[in-house]
Amino acid sequence: MRLFTLGEEVNHQIGDYACPVCIEEYPEPCRCGGLMHAASTGEEDADGNLVLVTGCDVCGRSEDQMDEV
Repeated sequence: MRLFTLGEEVNHQIGDYACPVCIEEYPEPCRCGGLMHAASTGEEDADGNLVLVTGCDVCGRSEDQMDEV
């Protein structure tokens, strides 16, 4: 299985719908046909929710970048 970098770690598995290092409910389908992976930054926002870093294993965009399009 090929790996890609998300945040500081090179440990997410490209094309794996059950990527073992993604947080719960990820990966999910990306509009480009790839998979959107997610990892926790270890921080929380003002509402107490985990801050996530996301990235697609095909197009490389994050969920925030997808929302801008």
